[in-house]
Amino acid sequence: MSEFNSDADASPSDLATPVPTVPASTRWLLAASFAHAAILWMSGPPIGLGPLVLVALVPLLAIVDVDPRSPWKRSLYVASLAYWLISLQGLRHAHPLMFLPWMALSAYLAVYPLLFIALLRRWHLSPSAQTGWRGGIPSCVVAAVIWVGLEWIRNYLFTGISVLMLGHALAEMPMLIQIADLGGTYAVSFVVVCVNVAMFDAMNRWVVRDSLHSHSPWNSLVIAGGLLLATLVYGVNTMNMATEPINKTIVLLGGNQHTVYQQDLERERAIFAAYAEMAVDAVANSPSEVAAVVWPESMFSGGMPWMTTGPDLVVPDFMQDPSLPPLAPEQLRFAVQHNQTGFLDRASNLQMAMAANSNVPIDAPPSIIGGCGLVQYDNQPRQYSGVVWVDPAGKMAGKYSKNHLVLFGETIPLVHSLPWIRDQMPPGLGLDRGTQPERFDLDGISLMPNLCIETAVERIPINHMHELNSRPNPKLPDALLTLTNDVWFRDSAVVDHHLRCAQLVAVGCRRPVLSAANGGPTAWIDSAGRVIERLPKGVSGVIEAKPRRDERVSLYVRIGSLPAGLMGAATACGLVLLAMDFVTRRRTRKKTSNPNATA
Repeated sequence: MSEFNSDADASPSDLATPVPTVPASTRWLLAASFAHAAILWMSGPPIGLGPLVLVALVPLLAIVDVDPRSPWKRSLYVASLAYWLISLQGLRHAHPLMFLPWMALSAYLAVYPLLFIALLRRWHLSPSAQTGWRGGIPSCVVAAVIWVGLEWIRNYLFTGISVLMLGHALAEMPMLIQIADLGGTYAVSFVVVCVNVAMFDAMNRWVVRDSLHSHSPWNSLVIAGGLLLATLVYGVNTMNMATEPINKTIVLLGGNQHTVYQQDLERERAIFAAYAEMAVDAVANSPSEVAAVVWPESMFSGGMPWMTTGPDLVVPDFMQDPSLPPLAPEQLRFAVQHNQTGFLDRASNLQMAMAANSNVPIDAPPSIIGGCGLVQYDNQPRQYSGVVWVDPAGKMAGKYSKNHLVLFGETIPLVHSLPWIRDQMPPGLGLDRGTQPERFDLDGISLMPNLCIETAVERIPINHMHELNSRPNPKLPDALLTLTNDVWFRDSAVVDHHLRCAQLVAVGCRRPVLSAANGGPTAWIDSAGRVIERLPKGVSGVIEAKPRRDERVSLYVRIGSLPAGLMGAATACGLVLLAMDFVTRRRTRKKTSNPNATA
């Protein structure tokens, strides 16, 4: 890829020199755009032909040189929109109100390929860029920096989303994803882009024999080949490094209980009873002593969230009945304490039932780690999606409040300022956000909980690990726990995308990931990103995970996404330049069309 020349983004002075371009019909542009979208889609679930991602960008790169007067933006946007709508179509099942957010999210993500091409055209504007180098930087590196920079931006913009990053397509090729412990999925994406550029250059030189690409492709081939070889060597030498057996069994419950946003008390109790029976049977059938039983997101609530009170307790107005004497703060505090007693009694009874039915002699009942609603009454009431840990003694030993809320699923921007939206919002869409990671130190094993899509927003578990590693006397967990409820997505490819995100997170953190899901990816993933065991979609069951301790602290955990962030900053600067070019061109056209206009 040498000269992505285009006079569409040129300044008026650049237009004086003709720049060679490839004429392109609308039909050809649609073919190239949809070829890119189709190959990229086939590289991921549900088809899962991962190696295709190494050529998925080739049709996209062919668009860079087309005549700027051709409708390349429209063709590419339509193809990209189709790709995202199909890939994320499972989101529409969550709730009737999610139909519009599904389309809006797809429309937003479809912009990124256009920005990628526009930035490449801007970079390769000069007709003198004939050798594949500009400013001493190879074109394949420029393309990789832009792509990774855009991935970094979308991982933060509008709360962020990591699903379907380019590197996720290689999740089932463990040797190629071990570099994620150096730079996360960004590092894998960087190599993939370089390989695509090398394939594009080689194809144009030796297959198509395009006169506009007559330069030698060896620069990109050497760089891409070197990166790919280094990635393989690094993978071979790191994916099988010695790990220590922990000798603790963690039971992951995976059911398929139908849930809705507005769920009555009887249904919540029925779901709790179904999972309680599953937990007792799992311990009864286990050939070894169970250290903990993990319930999926929200399944442990059973109509009884865990409640607490703060020092500045104020009784909320909705609790006051005008026909009765005012409810005093101490009365509310007593009611919350009564709730806590009932919550722990229920958990203790379940633990005793598990212990009584254990298949092997045990010293203490298993701990329970479950997804559960958390309610705090203080100067104002707060509601969280959370995780609770009830220890073998039946005491509340730890809890975690979800740090990253699902946009349009658990939080809606400006909802409190727009009453007409608030009145239409179903219960559960007004949650508060937790602010810090937690570590559950069980006997002999330490676990770090995450909830729902937090593993699908890669920076969340990485930042949690980084924060734990930065504390005085740091102690990192032995494994990451993911508790999720993906039944909303009805066994669509969204569930598989979620699992692939968790695989790359496992490598990035160098920790096993244990996922307990309702209608989702209940799985045991080792610290090399390999799926050791997984329940098939649509099947209820349990997994007995025996994770191994990996003592490595990855570079990604130590420095976070700093390299990708620098690429993101460079890309953002490029986007600013594009915007400035756009404004300049509009002003020039306006003056040209109206020469009598005053400044």
